[in-house]
Amino acid sequence: MILTQRDKKLLTQLSRYALMTTKQIQKEVFRGIAITTVLRRLRILENAGYVQRIEGLANAEKAWTVTMKGCEGTTGRIPKRNFNRSTLPHDVRLTDLRLALEGHGLAHSWIAEHEIRSQMARSHGISRMQGRNVPDGLMGIEYEGVKHSIAIELELSFKNQGRYKSIFANYRYKSNLWGVWYLVQTKSLGRHIDQLWRKCYRKTQSPYFMWSLADDVIAKPLNATVYCYDDSFQTGEVWSPKVSTTPAHEAAQGVSGQNEEKIENQIALTARIEKELPAKAI
Repeated sequence: MILTQRDKKLLTQLSRYALMTTKQIQKEVFRGIAITTVLRRLRILENAGYVQRIEGLANAEKAWTVTMKGCEGTTGRIPKRNFNRSTLPHDVRLTDLRLALEGHGLAHSWIAEHEIRSQMARSHGISRMQGRNVPDGLMGIEYEGVKHSIAIELELSFKNQGRYKSIFANYRYKSNLWGVWYLVQTKSLGRHIDQLWRKCYRKTQSPYFMWSLADDVIAKPLNATVYCYDDSFQTGEVWSPKVSTTPAHEAAQGVSGQNEEKIENQIALTARIEKELPAKAI
């Protein structure tokens, strides 16, 4: 099978986002093309072993991921292999958020959870990964002319307080993070997590805690409200969008460049910082 340029773009996108629905793929790769045509091409790529179908979404909607074969001819990266049916709505919403933030230039970079986890496992070993918190992503933003990293946590339902305390304690040692941004389903959930965070941290202690409504960010990425302790601000008023809105998987933490080597350097930096943490933080 000969891959078209559009096929290669699709495989690259699936490698970056890990999981995309047919509608998300249509919007990002097959814009203006009928959904039946999109599905027909996806089935051809599936039969050829380049993509894999993920079942289990509501309304029988289909999701897709890239296979190892699909990565070999494009990004060369290791794809995400395991998907839990119970977390598929979370994974799809996370893709929606990332597409919105990158599409409007607000996210200057993004390192996905499976990339962080893969690098940490290689550095620490799988056994030491048990029970460790890994954010849903690391997003690079620009604030007052300086680039920073924010940990992204998409939260669609309440956890018990013990679980939150464990997650927050882990963030205490992340001196490389500027902030932790919770994207939540409801305001009551956002306020609840906010109160729990205040019990663990002082307002002036980094990383800073922020929360927003996930639907608000997806609908208006540059004008979504971010609640930060007793204050609030609009995303685009404080975080500077990139001049170019073409998603560039450059390194977080303000490291410039758009090539794959810089991505690997950033993931390696995250893993090295994790490795140097005190034992009680692991």
